[in-house]
Formats: sequence, C-alpha cells, structure tokens
Amino acid sequence: MDVNLGPALVAGFRFSGVSAGLKHQEGAKDLGLIVADAPATATAVFSANRIKAAPVYVTMDRVRSGRLQAVVANSGCANSFTGKAGLKLARESCALTAREIGCAPELVVPSSTGVIGHLFEIEKFAAGVREAAGQLRDDGMEDFARAIMTTDTHPKIASTSIRMGGGQSVTIAGVAKGAGMISPKMATMLAYLVTDAAASPSQLKVALKAALPNSFNAITIDGDMSTNDTVILMASGAVRNNALSRRDLVAFSRGVEEVSAMLARELVRDGEGATKLVTVEVRGAKSPADAERCARQIANSPLVKTAFFGCDPNVGRILMAAGSSGAVVESDRLLLSIAGIRVAARGALLVDSLPQAAEKMREREFTVSLDLKLGKSSSTILTCDLSYDYVKINAEYTT
Repeated sequence: MDVNLGPALVAGFRFSGVSAGLKHQEGAKDLGLIVADAPATATAVFSANRIKAAPVYVTMDRVRSGRLQAVVANSGCANSFTGKAGLKLARESCALTAREIGCAPELVVPSSTGVIGHLFEIEKFAAGVREAAGQLRDDGMEDFARAIMTTDTHPKIASTSIRMGGGQSVTIAGVAKGAGMISPKMATMLAYLVTDAAASPSQLKVALKAALPNSFNAITIDGDMSTNDTVILMASGAVRNNALSRRDLVAFSRGVEEVSAMLARELVRDGEGATKLVTVEVRGAKSPADAERCARQIANSPLVKTAFFGCDPNVGRILMAAGSSGAVVESDRLLLSIAGIRVAARGALLVDSLPQAAEKMREREFTVSLDLKLGKSSSTILTCDLSYDYVKINAEYTT
C-alpha cells in the first residue's frame, strides 16, 4: 500500500487554518477547522493521563453518539488544568463554531494544545472561527495542519487510497501534531483521520483500535504523556460504497493503520531537538508484555537517548535499561546489534565491533535490535535521541 507524505482531497470534508492571535508569534496560524458537509460517523481515543484537558472531556462525551460534523482546534493554549471555566470555554468554542458553519453544537468537538493552566481569549477565538469558517476549502488540509503546530518544525500529513470489494476507491488522510510530551498509552498529542468511505461507528472503532498498537502507541519522544492527547477518525460516506464486508473492513483497517503509522513516524522524526530516528526492536521475549516493557524502557532511557545523540554505542546503557524494565532478561543468552552491527553476545561485549557501530550511528536513522533468546514475542518502539536543543526548548517553554 502506497502512503503519501502529503494531503489528499477527501470527499465530504473541508479544512481551514488561520491566525487568531492565540500564539505569541505574530501571524502564526493557531486555529483550524475540519468540517464535514453533513454529520459524519466518528470514533476517537484519548490520553490515558489521569489529568485531562477540558476539550478532551467534552470530546469524550460528544463522540459517544458516533456522529460528528466538525472539529475546532487551537494551538497556543492547552485549556488544561483550568477547572469549570475551562469546560465552559470548550463548550462555548463549539457553540461559536456551530453557529458559523450551521450545525448543532453537540456535533462539534474541541481540541487544544499549548501551555497548560491557561485560558484563551474567547473574543480572539470567536473572530478566528469566523475567519476560518469563511476560508474552508476541500484542499485546505495543510492550513489546518499548520494551525495545530506548537514546537513542530513542519506539518505532518499522510494519505492513501484503497479499493473496496465493490470496485470503489476510497481515500484515507490524516493530520497530526506533536514534537514533545509524547509517550502514550491510548493516543498521541493531536491526530485527525478522515475518509470518504461509508463506515459505521463500530467499524471505525475496530479500525482505529487495530491501528494503535503499531502506530501512535508504539512511539516515544521523552517518556511523558500529554493531558490533551486525542485521535479522531471521521467518515463522510461521500463515496457511497456498499456496506463494508469483513474483507473490506480488513483492507480499510490496514489503510487506517498505514496512515497512522506514517504520521507517528513523522512525529518522532520531528521530536524536539531530535537528530536521530531510532527503531528499538526486542525479539525473543518470554511474553508480549515483556517485549513491550523492555523495548519501551530502552526507548525512554535518557542515558540511552543521549548516547544516541553522541553516536556512542554504549552497550552498558542499553542493557541496563533492558535489565531494569521488569522483563525476564538473561545476560548470558542475549544478542545485541546497533545499526546492524553485533556489539554484544552471550554475556560478552564485542569490543572490536564498537568503532563500526559508532560510525553507523552517525546516520539519521538506525535500529537497535535486542534478541533475548527466551521466547517468541517481539515489540518495536520508535524513539529519537535527546539533544542539547531538547533541553533548551523545554527549559524556555513557558517563558
């Protein structure tokens, strides 16, 4: 399946992104709309963080109906940890949007990203919604993607087309933002997937649930989980394909997974201050839980990530992380490779291989592969390095 790093026209949806003055950077886009021509079927997943933002609570409540018509998203202010005032603001933002686009308020859901603990100015937001509603276009996906960026260096967009059993071609496209505070259990920062296929809410739920383990749930940048994480999947039904058969649903689910995986990869590639994209593979674990636990511990370790930045094949740091993960690990059985170079085997460091591994680590992308030799389970996590710039960006984030 070919997945393009770029937008696509998705019948039944329009998009826009404008500057409402919610960000400090003058003229930066910070408010976006996704609007379906008619109520669309929908599903969503959210942050597993016990502290959730007001827009998350509102969206969780409204998506239960399985129908949405619009998403209004802003950057520059997370509207998180803002109490009853934040909930009121989130609902008011939806009502303003509903009036401008002509739909019921309960069919509009909000998303916010930015600094936690603050409320945005509703007057600026209202003016931005009016402008965004007037600029809705079927080819406006990139404008929306730019409007939800915070520390991202570029918009993340992916799309693909798949053919259904009845011969109809349907399009799936997605937009995501996120460059920090990413280590999710249910979602990642903000991501929106739209399709022109006709699919029921239960079918969308099946597709999104199947997509998560190998996409948004298989990445980490810094081991921290946002309070605002949201992934929404909406289907306009504009193609009017036949009801999805079991085979069609498998193909559709694969399309959702492929687009999600591409977006997830781009999120990690654009991690705050990142210079490396690293795939951590753990094989031969006793159980799936052990494999995931071990891979994620390696991918999240600050000591391992700083070694990636320094192109240092520090075997000790990787094995330290694996051994402290809680997974069953036996040092005299495991095999470890970095960038395709075996650097440890059966309890011994392969010293002569380290210079070659260090050289390969200079590449923009490489893989760390750990075979525990204890079973048949495996797990793969995408991560990045931890650089000076990550510290600088986050040390100055609110100032």
